[in-house]
Parts: sequence; C-alpha cells; structure tokens
Amino acid sequence: MLLALAALLGALLDAGTLGPSSGSALPVLRPAATYSGAHTEAGVGMTATPDGGGYWVVATTGGIFSFGDARFFGSTGALAFNRPIVGMAATADGGGYWLVAADGGIFSFGDARFSGSTRALALNRPIVGMAATPDAGGYWLVAADGGIFSFGDARFFGSTGALTLNRPIVGMAATADGGGYWLVAADGGIFNFGDARFSGSTGAVALNRPIVGMAATADGGGYWLVADDGGIFNFGDARFSGSAAGDLTPMLVSQLASTGGAQQVIVVDAPSFASTTATLFTYEDDGNGWYQEFDPMAAVDASNGWLLGPARHEGDRTTPAGIFDIGSTMYGVGADPGTLFPYHQLTCGDWWDEDSSDPGYNTFEHVACGTTPPFAGASEALWTEGNAYPAMAVIDYNTPPVGPLGSGIFLHADTGSPSIGCVTLSLPDLVAVLRWLNPALHPVIVMGPDSVIRSF
Repeated sequence: MLLALAALLGALLDAGTLGPSSGSALPVLRPAATYSGAHTEAGVGMTATPDGGGYWVVATTGGIFSFGDARFFGSTGALAFNRPIVGMAATADGGGYWLVAADGGIFSFGDARFSGSTRALALNRPIVGMAATPDAGGYWLVAADGGIFSFGDARFFGSTGALTLNRPIVGMAATADGGGYWLVAADGGIFNFGDARFSGSTGAVALNRPIVGMAATADGGGYWLVADDGGIFNFGDARFSGSAAGDLTPMLVSQLASTGGAQQVIVVDAPSFASTTATLFTYEDDGNGWYQEFDPMAAVDASNGWLLGPARHEGDRTTPAGIFDIGSTMYGVGADPGTLFPYHQLTCGDWWDEDSSDPGYNTFEHVACGTTPPFAGASEALWTEGNAYPAMAVIDYNTPPVGPLGSGIFLHADTGSPSIGCVTLSLPDLVAVLRWLNPALHPVIVMGPDSVIRSF
C-alpha cells in the first residue's frame, strides 16, 4: 500500500498539481497491503510539501519519514497509544503537519496548530483520514461511516453518517478554497459536499482491488482515486501519469494457505513464538475479492507466547496457533452490544468447564446459582469476570475436545496484562469486531507467529 501512495504522489508531483493551494492530505490508506509480517512498519498516509519538492510518509506507529525538501518536525513513533495512526495533513507553508489516530486523537508538529479532536467521543466507526483547510486554521476528520468532524475554521458541509453505505469510507480530500470536500468509499463511490464538484467514480466498476484513498487537483476540477494494488483512476482534469498496479504485496489474507471457505477472516499475526503481543487484521470477501474491514488492531496473547495447537496442554499459558472457527454463541457479562451471532448474557451459575477429566470439558455449562459443580476447581465462573468478558467470542480450539490440549480460548477484552491463552483487544476494538462478525459468512480466525501463519 505504501507503493500505492507513492504511485499517486508521483503522478501528482509530475503533473504539478500539488501547489500551495492544494490544502488537502494525500490519500489515507489502509496498511494491509504493505504489511508482510510483524517486523514491518506500514505506511498509511502521506502528504506533499507546498512546492512539490518533497513529501512525508507516516506509519501506523506515527513514525515519520521525510523526503526531498520535507522537513522533520517530530513524530509519535516513540509513544505508546491505544489506536494506530491512520493519516496526516500538512500546513499550507510546509512548516508542520498533523497526525490523526483511529480514535481521532490529533498530534500536531511544527506550525500545525491543535484545534480539537474526537478522542473523548464514543465513535460509531473509527476515523480513517483527515484534510486541512487552505490557511491551516482547521481540519476535518472523517470516520469509516462518513461522519465528519470539523475543527478550527473548517466548516461542516455534510456527511454520509446517516446513510447506509455499500462500502466504508476510506479517505477524503478538500477543495482548494476550503469550501467543500469529497469522501471516497472502498468501492470508489464519491460523495461531494459544498463546492466540491462530482467528476465521476468507480462505484459501478468491478474493481480488482478496493479503493483506499484520493487526492484532488489544485483547481478542484478533478481528482484521482488509488486502489490498494496501486491502480490509479483519474476524473475531471486530473491527468493519468502512471500507476503501480500489480506491483504491491497482496494482503495478508491472500497469502494464507487456506481460509477454510470463510468470507470473513480474522488474522492475528505475532512477531514470534515468544511474543505476548500481536496485530489483529479483519478481512471480508464480498464476492469481488478480499478487502480490509478495520485498521489493524493491537492485540495481546498469552504470557508464555504461542504453541501449535497439538503441542499445547491445559494450563500451559500459551495461545494456540492455527485456523479455528468462531463459536456459534457469543457471551458477555454485559448486554448484547449488537452482535449478529446468538448472544447469551452471563448470569450466576454460568461456567466454562476447564476440567479435562470432566465429560463437559471445554464447553459452556450452567448450574444453579450458588451450586459448586464438580469441575469448579479447574474452571472459570464466567459471570464474575466482567473486566475480561463484558462481551466475547469463543475461538473453537480443541472442539470437540481431544485430550487435555487446553480449553476456554476466547476473543475478549484486554485486562492490561497477557492472557492465560486467549487473544484480547481494547474494548472499543473488541465491540467493533464482535458487531462485524456474521455467522452467515462462516468467519474463521487464523492466528500465530508470523513465521508460520501463512502455512495454516
């Protein structure tokens, strides 16, 4: 995907369209296509200097890479934060830039002024991009549902937040005078607001790969769309100057040996067998190919790292590596957060049987409240684990059970430390994933160290 960004940037620089009046970031792209393992820092956004003599690239960590006459003003690469960086925008004089995280947190450097953020808000969908006003006195943030958040002197002209979109919004661009903006969806559908003129879209085209970002010409008479294979689509007075189509590394889901016929796949990719952290990716196949649903998510696994499923045993505090179904029922101490799966709200007497000598090993069991079951000593009283299990999905490892290979492997909320064997996410990420999972699409989870995950 970083090549897709570079292809579009090269086309814009060659065409001489990124002058001081551009006022918008280059495309904010999803990092899946360049991610080739846990050791790779993926580029997710870039923007050019006003004179077109250089550009900045930002990674998911907030690390900044500056080229040409683009000056380095600082980064978030050394900071720890909950949500990845998803894009950036530069000030009109090239003397600074903003970075935006998936929760709408804003990080300003150089002469970029902080004008507000959505970090304190409960967002329906994550932020996916931003654009700045021409005088750098404000900026817009756009969420995956097309919700617009305007700050400083950025005026609100409309959004798609109330619409049912065919595909999520993946980026935006502003007009040269700051009087409007375009939003682009993953299918290339264009939504124009204010003085932004519609010049065409790929909404009716069968794309090889999803659209991941856009940029506008300096006079606002056209725009480019870029796909995650580097393909470029030009409209209006935007000139085609080449593309990187076919040159990009495929998404991680496309590199797997098998997806088990699933149309939804969660991939949990860890750096090594000893790692207690990983990156979680979400992919869906809509019949036209795979696309990435959410930005990569920070995940936590077991305190003793990973083992291949058949090598595990009960209580070894490892996470099983392999490909597994998602259990047919979701559970949680809290109310159903809006899942498509059957959901059971946990009550007193709800247990997960983790006694390998018991006939009900590795299954949900209910006994009368106040009753101590014979398997209690080795099992979890689920209703007492509100911090870990406000809502959760079952990972169908060792089902039906074959020996004491381990039990109770869930996708649940992060509790601030490595798990006993589960995969955990921050609560907002967990809820987003649980709501997305659809039993009709037969979802699976593929998880393990990067060195072996493509063999499952």
